[in-house]
Amino acid sequence: MSSDRSAAAVRRQFLEYFEERGHRVVPSSPVFPQDDPTLLFTNAGMNQFKDVFLGTGTRDYTRAADTQKCIRVSGKHNDLEEVGVDTYHHTFFEMLGNWSFGDYFKRDAIVWAWELLTEKWGLPKDRLWVTVFGGDEADGLPADEEAEELWKTLTDIDHSHVLRFGKGDNFWEMGDTGPCGPCSEIHIDRGEPGSDPMVGADPVAGVNAGNERFIELWNLVFMQFNRMDDGSLKPLPAKSVDTGMGFERVLSVLQGKLSNYDTDLFTPIFERLTAIVGHRYGGSAGEKDIAFRVIADHVRAVSCAFADGALPSNVGRGYVLRRLIRRAARFGRQALGIEQPFLTDLVPTVSKVLGQAFPEVSARIEHIQLLVRSEEEAFGATLGRGLVRFEELAGKVGASGKGSIAGKEAFELYATYGFPRDLVDLMARERGLSVDQAEWDAAESAHQDASRSEGKFTQLLSAEQLDGLPATESTYHQSRAGSGHRSGDGSGDRHGGESVELKAKLLRLVNSAGGRSIAVLDRSPFYAESGGQVGDTGVLRAVDGSFVLTVEDTQKLGSVVAHVGTLSGSAQQGAAVIASVDQERRASIRRNHTATHLLHKALREVLGDHVTQQGSYVGPERLRFDLSHPRGISRDQLDEIEAKVNAQVFANATVATTVEDLEAAKDRGVVALFGEKYDDRVRVVDVGGWSTELCGGTHVSAGGDIGPFVIVAERAIQAGVRRVEAVTGTAAVALIQDQRRVLQGASQALKVAPEELIDRISALQAQLKEAKKAKSAADKADVGALFDQVRAGLTERSGVLSGAVSIPDLGRDALRDLGSRLKGSAADLAAAVFGREGDSVPFLILCEGKALEAGLAAGELAKAAKVHIGGGGGGRANSAQGQGDDPAGVSAAVDAVLASIRASLGD
Repeated sequence: MSSDRSAAAVRRQFLEYFEERGHRVVPSSPVFPQDDPTLLFTNAGMNQFKDVFLGTGTRDYTRAADTQKCIRVSGKHNDLEEVGVDTYHHTFFEMLGNWSFGDYFKRDAIVWAWELLTEKWGLPKDRLWVTVFGGDEADGLPADEEAEELWKTLTDIDHSHVLRFGKGDNFWEMGDTGPCGPCSEIHIDRGEPGSDPMVGADPVAGVNAGNERFIELWNLVFMQFNRMDDGSLKPLPAKSVDTGMGFERVLSVLQGKLSNYDTDLFTPIFERLTAIVGHRYGGSAGEKDIAFRVIADHVRAVSCAFADGALPSNVGRGYVLRRLIRRAARFGRQALGIEQPFLTDLVPTVSKVLGQAFPEVSARIEHIQLLVRSEEEAFGATLGRGLVRFEELAGKVGASGKGSIAGKEAFELYATYGFPRDLVDLMARERGLSVDQAEWDAAESAHQDASRSEGKFTQLLSAEQLDGLPATESTYHQSRAGSGHRSGDGSGDRHGGESVELKAKLLRLVNSAGGRSIAVLDRSPFYAESGGQVGDTGVLRAVDGSFVLTVEDTQKLGSVVAHVGTLSGSAQQGAAVIASVDQERRASIRRNHTATHLLHKALREVLGDHVTQQGSYVGPERLRFDLSHPRGISRDQLDEIEAKVNAQVFANATVATTVEDLEAAKDRGVVALFGEKYDDRVRVVDVGGWSTELCGGTHVSAGGDIGPFVIVAERAIQAGVRRVEAVTGTAAVALIQDQRRVLQGASQALKVAPEELIDRISALQAQLKEAKKAKSAADKADVGALFDQVRAGLTERSGVLSGAVSIPDLGRDALRDLGSRLKGSAADLAAAVFGREGDSVPFLILCEGKALEAGLAAGELAKAAKVHIGGGGGGRANSAQGQGDDPAGVSAAVDAVLASIRASLGD
């Protein structure tokens, strides 16, 4: 074995090994797939090649290798519960992989895997075990004798170490449908010296038995079938190879460690955590060491996700990331005694460990830290109260002897305190309790919680519906990276250098749920939603007049463009159609898209190079740009940004597009967006030599086509993330005219010139402030008289001074002062006072002494009053205050409160 077994060296050795064998080494795709709605996170190395396996996409190479960032925290592949408890599960991990797209197959995959592991890395052959597919009667599949024979004849593995397993272990499937095939897994025996080597064949204690002695290192998947909608298997036209090797696992073996967490992927993080808590990691199964593993794993996951552009939120992947931060923070607090935010201090160490392989992490350290700190602080504010509430629930269940916490009450820990479901389950298990899951589900449904958002993660067309479809020839702009497609036979019109109409052939029409139809053509001028730009709308008309499809959206599935809309008439496959894009809508989108590029450049010039795009929306009515920035953008800065964009508009800056090599474009300073996955050949959009970005969207021909650019809003949407919204063209003109009308109307109403309006408003505000002060002083002067008026409306009932009165002259401030006097006027009191301030009804309710003993509660009386006067407010048993918004209901509110008082105290 080579002496260099550091993480960086092993990663490099793997990639170089396959590069020497004709593989293209490609970068990791983002940790969350932006163009695959079926996945929350990238959970396997093959995700970025899914379109190739489905046949909807192609690459200009047939062999590839990479190390892919992966997160597994939900769905079928969910390792969250095991993380920290054992030594080899992770939510974030790297997957080393090599692929063949219709090139080599089982023979080369097996030979190269064995050679790398045993000859280059020197793993002991007698400790390696291999599994192959043993067949499946339901699918009509025999055992993979081919792979078994190749292992026995082309490698020197002990033949008794080749085992057959069923479909559950050795048949890999992408999902319910799609590419799949038998697989061959390589396992290693990490048993102590002298242990029986043949235990590996024992189904209870050996390979695939789920223990830490025999662990899987590498899975070689032989893609040769497509799982159809009806469950049947159809042979793929081209057989492919998809392999995945857990980097953390193989690294632990190569470094002679029994735990993944003992490698140099984790030890620097542990050392930093030790400096924070004063406790050293010991590698045990104890609570503190489990906490170390959980924290190190989770901070790696969120750092990589935030670096790729994901944001914490209450839905979808954003909620998953929020859960990981909260879970790590909770372990830090309860197991390690860390009361203050600490995860943010681990981010720089994560960057040092992973930054060389994934430079985006190093480039965004400050942004990642800001997001992590904000989440820690928000959770810390409620964590303590939530833990107290959990102890109350656990104590109550323990006393009852039931052993199960009511799901409705457990769900309160999520709804009120932000505790994720898995965290509540974990805390319950630690106390020997469980949570009523059916009740939790019912409470979640009633609360209309959307935290998982899994319902929207469905694919537009199934694998069977996509089967056999070629890549769509897209002509939405004159040239496309890697294709050079043009409008073709001249039947298409041109609009700003873009195709908006052409003749095409209908290849497939699918009628989906909800009455929508999805059409796929051989060629299309429609832009499919991508990169923040919405999809085109328009019309598909049959040349023979047999049908019309009104296109309401355009989406892409790999290289296939799907036109989604409403069908009128009867469509036949192969029909000739005229595909027409809504030109006016397209023109508005083009203006907004080019303006978005100019806005991005202006933001970086005014605010600094730390600004990166966090998301965008480019539609016909407006544009939205989310950016990383730690503080609000001032009005002066917004004016400067707006002026810089408009300067390019006024200069009528030329918009030029070129197709270039990705690395060459980056080297000359072309902006590439975090989280985007680019091909080797990319389209560069250059606006006047001032803004240059990688982009495949539609754009104007010159800056002047944009028209006026106006920023309409700026606000925070997340810690460290701001949102800027703007309009262009006719929408900007309409906005300017509306604002001018408002300005003129205000000037006329106040009888001043527009330029004097601000001074006039300031003067009026000063006058109003003085008037309020005078009124407040008058109210205080009258409190004595008003107090006498209230006392006169109260009556003694059962020894309690009680009643409800309405005093229209009593304002909010005066009511507060009167309440202090009223509270000290009697030890036994039940009084409600309703005032008036404009159209609102401030009120105060007090219950003291015998009134409380009689069962009266101010908060409950307030609820009875609000039925009639509306509004908000609340309180405790002895005091409640609020403000109604329906003065007409005061009389009924007084009667309702009096009725409750009389019911408890008598007349």
